[in-house]
Amino acid sequence: MPPEGTASALDAAEQTVVEALAQLLDADEDALGADTPLSAIEGWDSVNALRVLVFLERELGSPVDYERFAAAGSVGDLSALVADTAGGGPS
Repeated sequence: MPPEGTASALDAAEQTVVEALAQLLDADEDALGADTPLSAIEGWDSVNALRVLVFLERELGSPVDYERFAAAGSVGDLSALVADTAGGGPS
């Protein structure tokens, strides 16, 4: 069983990611979930990926691991990265 608070931290991170994608890419928040592939989001390309990266770093107030960001394939992957960054370390 994951430590108490882990699920809520991941939920908060997912909400941050979904809001960023909705705001920057005009994506429908209701259509985005942890299993949504980033490549399936209209407008997801290298330029917009960098916009999302910068947005997340500003929201978090700290740098995001670029290697993990670039390797992320889904909203859930980005959410885990955001949760780890906000929590101070990888899971």
